[in-house]
Amino acid sequence: MPTIMTWMSPTLDVVAVALLAVVLWRLGREPGTAWNEREARLQAIFEELRGLVAQSEGLARDLDARLAVREERFNALVAEGRAVAEAAKALAPVELNEEWPADAPRMETKAQAASELDSTALAARIEALAEAGRTVEEIARRLGAPAAEVRLVIGLKAARAARMRAGVARQERAHA
Repeated sequence: MPTIMTWMSPTLDVVAVALLAVVLWRLGREPGTAWNEREARLQAIFEELRGLVAQSEGLARDLDARLAVREERFNALVAEGRAVAEAAKALAPVELNEEWPADAPRMETKAQAASELDSTALAARIEALAEAGRTVEEIARRLGAPAAEVRLVIGLKAARAARMRAGVARQERAHA
């Protein structure tokens, strides 16, 4: 036993030195090289992400500008349509789906009556009927307008409402 104890201490020292040599060999000549490479790759990824975010923000601003122009144009058309509708209402105080008074000039069909109004008044009328809960087909049939045109006007109105909601949400986030 005393012989074993004599050789045990130098043996443990040799094993510890060997393990230390293995650890140093595994780390390589420069242990920071792998970390530097990973850091450079992460930095490149972050730069690419920053570029993508900036690009998407620019595209969103362009889209907002284009939508604002379309909205202004649509609002002008709606305002003009309402004015024409008011003028038409003064000339013929009866809705297209009601009976015509005896002294009013008779139209052959509802489509002919609708064609007397310009497209702006037609758009305003489509919006009013859509708000009243009428279906696209019913609106098209009542006004004598193509169903695709009715869908377009309703879609534009929905897009305008969505843009307004998004604008309100952006303002709320900005104030928060």
